[in-house]
Order: sequence, then C-alpha cells, then structure tokens
Amino acid sequence: MDQYSQREQIRRSWWKRAVPVRVRHHSRLIFSSLLVLLLMGFMLGSYRINPIVFTHESEEQTTNSRFNIIGLVDLFDLNQSHSINLSISDENYRLMMEDYLRNGLKTWVPADIEIDGTLIPNVGVRLKGNSTLRELSRNSRGWGRRNPMSNASFDNPSTLPLAVSFDKYENDVAYQGREELAIRPARTGGTNLNEAIALQLIADSGQVSQDFTWARFQVNDYPTTTRLVIENPDKRYAEAIGMGSGVLYKSRSENRFRYRGEEDSSYERDFDQINAKNTHGMTPVIELLKWLDTVSVEDFDRELADWVDVESFAYYVATQDLLQNFDDMSGPGKNFLLWYDLGDEKFTVISWDMNLSLGTGNFLGGFGYGYGNPLKERFVRSELFQPEIQQARETLLQSWTFRNTAVRTLDRLSESVPLSDALTEEQALRDLSRVRRSLQFVR
Repeated sequence: MDQYSQREQIRRSWWKRAVPVRVRHHSRLIFSSLLVLLLMGFMLGSYRINPIVFTHESEEQTTNSRFNIIGLVDLFDLNQSHSINLSISDENYRLMMEDYLRNGLKTWVPADIEIDGTLIPNVGVRLKGNSTLRELSRNSRGWGRRNPMSNASFDNPSTLPLAVSFDKYENDVAYQGREELAIRPARTGGTNLNEAIALQLIADSGQVSQDFTWARFQVNDYPTTTRLVIENPDKRYAEAIGMGSGVLYKSRSENRFRYRGEEDSSYERDFDQINAKNTHGMTPVIELLKWLDTVSVEDFDRELADWVDVESFAYYVATQDLLQNFDDMSGPGKNFLLWYDLGDEKFTVISWDMNLSLGTGNFLGGFGYGYGNPLKERFVRSELFQPEIQQARETLLQSWTFRNTAVRTLDRLSESVPLSDALTEEQALRDLSRVRRSLQFVR
C-alpha cells in the first residue's frame, strides 16, 4: 500500500472511531444548522429585545412558587427615574369609587399597569389607607378641612392612595419578587420626603422597614403626580425581612387589640394574616391578647419578656416618639405589623405606615378619632422598662444626629424625587425645607 493510501485509511479510521454512526449519517444537517445559528447571531446581535421575563422559583426559595416578572429596571433603585401608568376602565373606576363612598368598601377592580416600560395586564387595584380616605369621604360631601392631609380627589384618580396586586386575578404572579405595591398618599405640592426619611432612618438603625421609591404616576390620561411607592407586606415580604421562621400579621384600622374569645373569626376585623395561613392561624395573637386582658401590673412587668422581644419593642416605641409619628400602633390608623417567631415564641412589633411622621399628622387631633393600644400604653407607663426605652432613644439619637447624618440622608433622598404636573421644583424645595426643619428638632 502506497503512502497516500495509508494516510487516507488513517484519516477515515479516526473519523469512524471518534464520531458515532448516527451523527456521521446526519453530519450535513448538523453543520448546516450550526451555520444558520451563527449567521442569525451575527445579523441580530445589534438589536435589543426587552421581553417580560418570568422566572419560576423552586420550593427551596419559597413555599409558594410563582412567576416573577423581572422588568427592565429595578423599581427600588433610587438612582433611576421611574414611571407608573395605570389604565382602569371608566366602569371599574366608578365601581371602586361608589363602593367606598356608599358602603366604605375598598373594592378590588382589574386594571393594566406599566412600570418603567414593562406592561403587566390584569392586575388588581383598590383604594388603600384609612385617615386619608376618611378625609376624602368628608371632602366628597363638602366637609373638607382648610388644610387637607393630602391632595387625594376622585376628580383625579392619579392622586388616590392605591394598592396594586399582581396576583389578584392572575395566580402566582409577582413583580420583581413582590406581590403587592402601595401607592402612598401625597399632600398638595408634597414629596412624601417625611415618610421616606423615616423609613430610611428605621432601616439604618437595624430595625425592619420597607423598601421605597418615587415614581411619576398617572392613571389613564389624567395629570401626573409624584408618588412614593412602597412594598406592601405580603408573603414574600415576610420571607425577605430575614427574621427566620414565623408568622406575620398586619393590624387593621378597626383593631382595638382586645381579647375577643378563642375563635380566629372573631379577629377578622383586627388583623390580616400575611403568611403561613395553611399551617398557623391566629392562636399566637389570641393567646397574647388573652394574657394582656387579665394580667396584673406586677405580672405584666415580670412576664412581658416571655411574650414580647422587649429590646426591639423599646426601639419601636423610641422610634415612633423621636420621629413624631402620630399614627403608630396606638394612633387612629392602628398602623403596625406583628411578627411571631416560631423559634422563641415571642412577638416583635414592626413599623408600618409612616406618612404622618415628623409632625405631619399633629393637626389630626381635631378629628376626634379614638386611639390607644394597651400593650404600648402599659409598656410606656411601666417604670421597669423606662431604662430600656431611654437607652434605645439615646442610641437612635446618636446614630441619626452624629455629623448631621439624618439631614444629609434627607438631602440625598431628595435628589430622587421626580417632578410632575402636581409637583413643581419650587414646591419640592419648599417641602424639602419643611422636612429638614422637622429633622433638626429630632432630639
């Protein structure tokens, strides 16, 4: 055999040994397909495609797997500008408005929402809030106050406080890991900087807070408004706060924090249970309220640490006092979250709804709302816990006032506030000046 024939035999032998028969038989089709893919990648590589991206989360990540819409921009990135456009049919808007004005109901209605260029169809929308909506109801009857708490008006739905649910009508849908958003109320010409700085200071002190951002907000073709947007407590929030295994409860405005018997149904007007509904009910809260209802002054002091994380509660009380939040767990809106730790079987009170902080809500005293919370009242009155409250107060003050930290943080946040049809630059600067003055009186 000549040298050429030997090389050819060796070449064919290598091909036959290294490549399976089935692949050799279809080699032309395979190579042709690869060539087409390479050409398509070259031709389309310069085009940018912005789809709605869904991720399906595993059981290890969450107890309720769902589709998560990634979007184009992190909604809570304060270095980015944000826009939210809501489309509601006239019929559904009338339904939402009339149900509240006639019956006090916060009815869910379907709508389409576009967040930073990502369209999410068929979300749920309802009115949200307590004090603001009470004022809104009064205004609709011609009973409005001279200095209203917000600029909310049914004449412009872009001004209304709203809750947005991504999985109300579409099961297991979340946007950037969140099932709900809260579109916070805003005063005329207001920036909500008082609420934003309060949430930021709470987070900076190591307490549980909520993520927030600002957006230029519009409903249908009505004038735009500048709105603070906050993550609304949901099952994912209960996981994200990083407090371990537990149950999260959200107080409702009708909550009197009183023992009403052993049935869970007796507390439906007092609390919303946020997570673990299939495994845990209201029993931990009922047991706390039952103890609080019958415990003596002496036993309260001695036993409170068996029920409540006393150190975190002292920080909560000191925080609300320093930030002048009229509407906390003992205010008219009964605004707070209650976390029950399944490990140590103790409760932690978490701040929620700080829009009346830094003096904004002081004028509400004239409304005559009933308020109070027996847990907080007894804790504050107790001489035993005064040193813990005072220590928390001093620690917070040192953290917030050292090198003017709070004011510098406020100035940084103010750079993220967008202007809109309802907020001019002059109004924004005036509001910043007002909140800065309030911060300087935090002491």
